[in-house]
Amino acid sequence: AVAAAGTVVIALGVLSQFIQIYVSIRDREQNRDLTGDPWGGRTLEWATSSPPPFYNFAHLPKGDVLDAFWYQKQSGEFDPMKEVEYERIHMPKNTATGIYVSAWALVFGFAMIWYIWWLAAASLVGIVVTCIQHSYNDDVDYYVEVEEIKAIEAARRAQLEEAKKGTVKDNENSDDLEVTYAN
Repeated sequence: AVAAAGTVVIALGVLSQFIQIYVSIRDREQNRDLTGDPWGGRTLEWATSSPPPFYNFAHLPKGDVLDAFWYQKQSGEFDPMKEVEYERIHMPKNTATGIYVSAWALVFGFAMIWYIWWLAAASLVGIVVTCIQHSYNDDVDYYVEVEEIKAIEAARRAQLEEAKKGTVKDNENSDDLEVTYAN
């Protein structure tokens, strides 16, 4: 009887999950947020779009107080529509070295568990060689040019304009301004 009750509870949970997925898909346009800050967030990650651009921030935000984004919104300093002076952004290039090292480590772990010493030694050498090879790679970074940043940010501002027109409701609440200075 207890197992049957547990089965019913689990089945209701699974059913609830399917209902939630159906409702989310059905109402996705109505619930879509274009602002990047659907809940009136306090921290800096809410200052960018959702999903964020590949460079995260077009210019580094000020973070001189705890909950700086909240403070900036409440004091009127934050204006995502304002055009700012952009600079080139230094970015790392993608690398597959981590995947290769993890593959060698998987082989190493397998070999150590099953006492296959020659394979453990070979995979350890593979890890070291992969790391050394990566350390000699000089082509590890690039710059995002100002023109590309301007184009992406202009598209973001257009998205915010669409949200302002009433497509997306503004969910910021009017809590009292409370600033806690960081140590």
